[in-house]
Amino acid sequence: MGRMPQTSEKPLVSVVTATFNALEGLKATVQSVAEQTAASVEHIIIDGASHDGTREYLESLGGQVRWISEPDEGIADAMNKGIAMARGEWILILQAEDRFASVENLQKLLPALGQHYDIVACDVALLRQGGVVERRRARPLGLLTEFKMTNPHQGMLCRRNVYEKIGVFDPSFRIAMDYEFLLRAKRAGARLSVVPEILAEMPATGVSTLTDWPAMSLRLNEDRRLQRQHALTWLRRLRTELFWLIYMPFKRMKCTLSNA
Repeated sequence: MGRMPQTSEKPLVSVVTATFNALEGLKATVQSVAEQTAASVEHIIIDGASHDGTREYLESLGGQVRWISEPDEGIADAMNKGIAMARGEWILILQAEDRFASVENLQKLLPALGQHYDIVACDVALLRQGGVVERRRARPLGLLTEFKMTNPHQGMLCRRNVYEKIGVFDPSFRIAMDYEFLLRAKRAGARLSVVPEILAEMPATGVSTLTDWPAMSLRLNEDRRLQRQHALTWLRRLRTELFWLIYMPFKRMKCTLSNA
């Protein structure tokens, strides 16, 4: 395990990156964070004991980042380790390969971060093969959140006290841990502000962005499980079951047609 020393100055924003055997993508993320014009930013990297040169690269960065390299229990576990290390008032999670859309992204968000919100949510650009860019827009916490993930974590800055109040990511979810966290935040009355600007770019390489049915069904099954978990009244349980009775066959048919 390696760990960079802490400094006494507390940053405004902590960027947390989980990585495993993704050295080239990690380099792009580190460069993107380092280029931010907002001065009060720290970068925390949680490496799952990669064997592709990641540790040596992290050692070469000196005090530019804070990091650990050790085995973990998956993405949620890695993100939780990063949150525990974070010293900033706000926490943003950018995975290896993700990057900011502009060097001024955080600087432009400073007015929003100074207001009385628990979460500031921005748009995210999903980069698909062939140069196709899909804009995933941030949404308020509302009825739509009950049925689907409305805010990718690459676009969400959360106050650290939100994690202290409702807990961190549930490691029993391998894909939808960020959606489960968002739904839990909604139940707790979190105040979310939508900023309709692209904060981050993410390549469509993760399982949450794949469009084949095996990958999609894994994601949908986790979504269904977490929605059932948070359906605490009979009316919500009925609504959830009716939704999935229709939605799962619909998504399978749509997936089959689009990949035919």
